[in-house]
Amino acid sequence: MPIDPALAAEAAHLSGALLVGAMIGAQREATPGDHPGLRDFLLIGLAGGVCGLLQNPWLSASALLSIAAVLTVFHFEDRAHRAGITTELAGIATFGLALLAASAQVRSGGSIAIAVSILIAIFLETKQRLQHLLRETISQEEFNATLGFVTVVLVIYPLLPPESFGPYGFFSPRQVWMFVILISSISYVGYFLEKFLGEEKGLVYTAILGGLASTTAATLHLARLSKERPGEILQLLRGFLIANSVQFPRAFLIVALVNKDLAIACAWPLALTTVAGIAMAEIAGMLARRAKHPEPVAPPEHSNPFRIRPALQFGALFTAVVFLSKVATAQAGPGAFVGTSFLGGLVDVATVIAPASDLLNARHISVRTGEFAVLLALASNGLLKLFLAAAAGTRAFTLRITLSYVVWAVAAGIGLSIL
Repeated sequence: MPIDPALAAEAAHLSGALLVGAMIGAQREATPGDHPGLRDFLLIGLAGGVCGLLQNPWLSASALLSIAAVLTVFHFEDRAHRAGITTELAGIATFGLALLAASAQVRSGGSIAIAVSILIAIFLETKQRLQHLLRETISQEEFNATLGFVTVVLVIYPLLPPESFGPYGFFSPRQVWMFVILISSISYVGYFLEKFLGEEKGLVYTAILGGLASTTAATLHLARLSKERPGEILQLLRGFLIANSVQFPRAFLIVALVNKDLAIACAWPLALTTVAGIAMAEIAGMLARRAKHPEPVAPPEHSNPFRIRPALQFGALFTAVVFLSKVATAQAGPGAFVGTSFLGGLVDVATVIAPASDLLNARHISVRTGEFAVLLALASNGLLKLFLAAAAGTRAFTLRITLSYVVWAVAAGIGLSIL
């Protein structure tokens, strides 16, 4: 006898609702204490599943109020032995997720409900670790900094208009704020990487992430640290070298995606600068380990993982650079492509690659000119980072990264002479 497809679908929806109750209920059952367990949560899941199948809002509201009332009575009867209302809240969440799992009106509602149930069970299971993290590991200042970071990323950014304003459309609030987020993110993430992984590993991971996101932001962060931790110049130099060595293969990947001929022309200079950067980073690392104290230096306890002022200053500088490059490009036109590439590189090397590809395809410039423009953009970007390092960091740090750029320039020159 064939199975009715409608009956099979309803059974699947109800099974999803019961699975929600089973997962959360099993976790509560395994938790010590006198509170609702697996059977109670299965019944709550069943009630939510039936309400989801019937699709009657009055029935759903009544069932939810009834379950909440029962859980409230149970809580106050046993409040002498209860420290919180986690189980009661989990019961209400179970009803809502079971209702979602059994509802045919929400596409993939069952999958979503089960996925959320798994997350809830994980969070409930890791209660002790979360308490230790929030009460003992994370300080009040770090928690407040986290709130500020979340505000910058998730609250302010969506409220900014996506349009561009001003002459030549130079001012884009979201684009500027994205750089503010990048600066803040590298500082914030780097702080906790060093705190939990140790100074050496944390700095390496921060440098790699910074190199992938924004080498300019990473350089500004490391330069500021050179003033706070002047005894760790070699470690900070190593981080700078790692972050900026990532920039060259990243630029090559962008060029390869845009124009194959230009990528072939840029291959040797970018490869040699990458090798030179890795070699200098290894040398800096060896020197740092030789000069390192027996006891690792921990980040200062008073340091703040989230600092908005340097990020806002960089956002203002970025806006000024964009304005200058827009005006120069509009006034000079494509005929002055090499000159405008220098200004474009101050913003980001990627801003030069696309115009170079377009001019190459239109045969307005040669491959050699396009290659020189990309390397010139990298050089101008390096000059901007030297300026930022001199303004935000120490003289010793600025001198060392200047010598690094000299080595990179020699490597790029050798690469240019190969083809």
